[in-house]
Amino acid sequence: MSLPYGFISASDSRIIVDPEKANIVKTIYQQYLSGMSLGGIAQFLFEHGIPSPKGKERWTQPVLSNLLSNQKYIGYIVSFDDFFLVQGDKSRRSNIDEDTNKRKATRYNSQSVLSGLLVCAECNHNYRRITRPAGEIVWRCANRVEHGKQFCKHSPSISEERIKELIRHRRMMCSLPLLGLRN
Repeated sequence: MSLPYGFISASDSRIIVDPEKANIVKTIYQQYLSGMSLGGIAQFLFEHGIPSPKGKERWTQPVLSNLLSNQKYIGYIVSFDDFFLVQGDKSRRSNIDEDTNKRKATRYNSQSVLSGLLVCAECNHNYRRITRPAGEIVWRCANRVEHGKQFCKHSPSISEERIKELIRHRRMMCSLPLLGLRN
């Protein structure tokens, strides 16, 4: 039996997480959630000299797609939330209609699952994903980014991590009544 990438057999026959490969799996998930395509991730892994699960120089898109859909990673290598965010993103990005199994007329082209969902309370323009020079990802009002404070004076920059925390909290609070708990 072949183990999923990121797991190894211990000397006592237990299956354990391989920390080095688990970090690669986490990186693949993070890059996909940041909007990178499967081809872009394959290129990134190639440029960083990370061989495929079969030891080949290049990863293929089907191998990456299967890795992103493997439920065995949940709780061991990736969080429940990240796994299901990826599944939703994969569905949105797919150019195959799940009902008809035929190609959609249009294809996904957004760089983030959050694109188009965050709106400035002050000027009603969409928020835009920005990567700061230090690598931090924040969301800022596109109107303020393009035209400055004279058009949008008080819109805050919000870290992507904070947005994810708020989404997780909101999801948990929405499920509390289903569990018979109060919020």
